[in-house]
This record gives sequence, C-alpha cells and structure tokens, in this order.
Amino acid sequence: MPAQETRPTDVRSPDGTRLSVTTRGTAHTPLVVLVHGMGMSTSSWGEVPERLAGSCRVVTYGLRGHGDSDPARDGSYGLDAHAADLAAVLAAVRTDGEPVTALAHSFGGAIVLRYVARDGDDALSGIVFAGSGASAVTVPGVPAARGAGLLARVLRGCWLGVAGAAFVLARRLRRWPRLTDRLTRWYAVAPGAPEHQVALVRRDFLATRPRAMVRTVLASLGNDGQQPAPEVSAPVTVVHGSHDREVSRADAERLVERTPRAELVEVPDGSHMLPLTHPDVVVGAVLALVRRTAGPHPADA
Repeated sequence: MPAQETRPTDVRSPDGTRLSVTTRGTAHTPLVVLVHGMGMSTSSWGEVPERLAGSCRVVTYGLRGHGDSDPARDGSYGLDAHAADLAAVLAAVRTDGEPVTALAHSFGGAIVLRYVARDGDDALSGIVFAGSGASAVTVPGVPAARGAGLLARVLRGCWLGVAGAAFVLARRLRRWPRLTDRLTRWYAVAPGAPEHQVALVRRDFLATRPRAMVRTVLASLGNDGQQPAPEVSAPVTVVHGSHDREVSRADAERLVERTPRAELVEVPDGSHMLPLTHPDVVVGAVLALVRRTAGPHPADA
C-alpha cells in the first residue's frame, strides 16, 4: 500500500471564514469526514484519524472559531453557518462526486443533520454519531427563546451574559488544576481515564475563543437538532456511552427512532468523549459502515 500522506490546507466558507483542514491517507480509498464537537478541536479525535487512515482518506477540520480555524468572518455561529462550513469542506475534498461517510461527535451531529436539511444527503453514504444525540444545546425553559419577540430577545440576552460569565470563570479556574481535573473527569471522560486525555479535553475547551463558544451555544438554544433525522436515507450508527452525562440514552434512542436506517451501539462505561476514550469502538463503527456502503478495500486487510 502506498505510504500515507498528511496534507494540511485551508478551505474558505461562503462568508469568507478560513477553515483549517487536514487530509490523511491515500487516494482512491473511501472518504471519511470528521466533524468535532463544540468547544473542542481536531485534537479531540485522538487516535481515530490515524487509525482510519490505514484504509480510508480521512478529512478533519476545525469548526469556525475553534482550534486552528479563524473566527467567523460575518460573526455568525449558528447551525446554518456551521452547516455551510461543512458543505464547503465537502466541496473541496470530494473527487468526482464520491460518497462520504461522516463521523460526528457531540454538537457535530447537529451540524451534520442541519447540512442534510440544507443540502440533502446525496453526498453521504453513511453517518456515525459518536457521543452525539445530534441535538442542539438546550436548557430547561429556554426553548421559548427561539421566537423573535421581546421576551425571546431578553432571554437570549440574559443567557448570553450568563454563558459568557461562566466561560470566563472556567478559564480562570485553570489556576486550580485539581478542580478542573475533577470537573473534566466527571463531565466528559471516565473517572479512571489517563491524565493526558483529561488534559487534552481541558486544554481544548479552555483554548476555544470565548465569543465563538458563547455564540455557538446561544445560536443553538432551543433548536431541535434531530428534526432533519427522518430525511436521512443513508445508514446510520449511533454509538452511545452508558456514562455519557451530556447525551442521555433517551436522546440516543430518540435519534435512532427518528432515523429510517439507524442502529444503536451501547458502550458500557463509555463517557461523552468516546473518540478519545474508546477509539476501537468508534473506528470499528466507521469501517463497518464503509464496508457496508463501499465494499471492502484491500487496505482493510
């Protein structure tokens, strides 16, 4: 098999935002595009890209305002803007209309489904949701903020202030690593996870630009990210960790029920950061879909 290549490049979204894109693998192998979660970067995929690159062409990119990608050129961080970014990445990396298997983590699932709602799923041969219920961010009582009236504007303004203050506080907590370590372990990874995984999640979250983080949360409040699920005709695998504090089993089951060709894979003791903590399961789910939709590739051996 030809040697694997790693090719960093840039893609411009329709509003001019520069997105940092990296392609791994070799030509003429199945294409897999990875969409990471809110407050994370491409580092949050851990070993998954390298493992997939043994038999696939793997594309990772940073969401606008995250990681090495630039802040939004037009200031927009809504789901439509993120979906337009994904469309721009797919247009840049696909060859002759080849099919794509999408792997989405956390908020990345909502981005993939909004892309389907905007552009259809003709480009997608399969989707794996890992640690993702594809729901946009919601909090009790806030869905009313979807409207355009005075109350909705007040609620959005209040939430923006609270979320901004909370994020600033979280950044200041870097001075107390023991506290941030416990919070990260409780929320995102398993209690016994190695320190380097905890440090990666903590570093990614605290390095995300505050404006990008807060406005992405704000723009997604009250949206039903799963709404486009019935429009997905491609096969779907939902990989859910039994100890995921962000995505409930009910959310995962609801996504499976709303998607015509979906199955649920439960990971005992799995946390929210499945690609980082359980790469074998995630890689296996992606390759199973690739083989199912594109047939086995000699490199799989």
